[in-house]
Amino acid sequence: MFNELIAQITPLIQHYGAWGVFFISAIEEIIIPIPSSFSLLAAGFFLIPVGGLMGETFFHIFLKIAIPAGLGFAVGSLFPYALAYIGGEPIIHKWGKWIGVSWKDVEKINKFFKGNYKDELVLIGLRTLPVVPSGLISVACGVVRYPIKNFFLTTFMGSGIRAFLMGLLGWSLGEAFVIYADQIAEFGMYVVYGVTFIVVSFIAIFYIRKRLKKRREA
Repeated sequence: MFNELIAQITPLIQHYGAWGVFFISAIEEIIIPIPSSFSLLAAGFFLIPVGGLMGETFFHIFLKIAIPAGLGFAVGSLFPYALAYIGGEPIIHKWGKWIGVSWKDVEKINKFFKGNYKDELVLIGLRTLPVVPSGLISVACGVVRYPIKNFFLTTFMGSGIRAFLMGLLGWSLGEAFVIYADQIAEFGMYVVYGVTFIVVSFIAIFYIRKRLKKRREA
């Protein structure tokens, strides 16, 4: 599986550099066949020079991976966002399966929106950590008609941060990225599961405490 991914992703990244990262990121938001963590790791391995000063390395990662990936995710996410913005619930029932989103999922994620500045922080956080499917976040924002400017900026910022971190990891792994591709991907999934468990536990504890506080006040 991962050998096939390497064969497909490597030419795009090697031949087109930052433009390849942009293209892969944008396509992933629309079709979702490419694990973003894997493509960003590959970009870190193939595009970032080895042996440079740390400051130079950070600059290359920022310029060649974080910015193009952030823009790619932001541009690609406009498709599911517009789909939900224009069509709402009927469109999601009909076409949601093609982007991996159900209406029940949308209703769950919509509960996080409070209508204030905290929404931006939540969206940046969700984009930074691969806890919730990216398409689901885009659709939820479209359904509630979240301002497109804020949507684009938070997607760019959160995705850019995640791309920087994954690119740095891919660079630091060096040759181990190719040799241990399967193990790296499996480890990445465990990280995702662990982060998901922590976030869900935090939310559950928060709501339990909130309810207990209301009962005491009553």
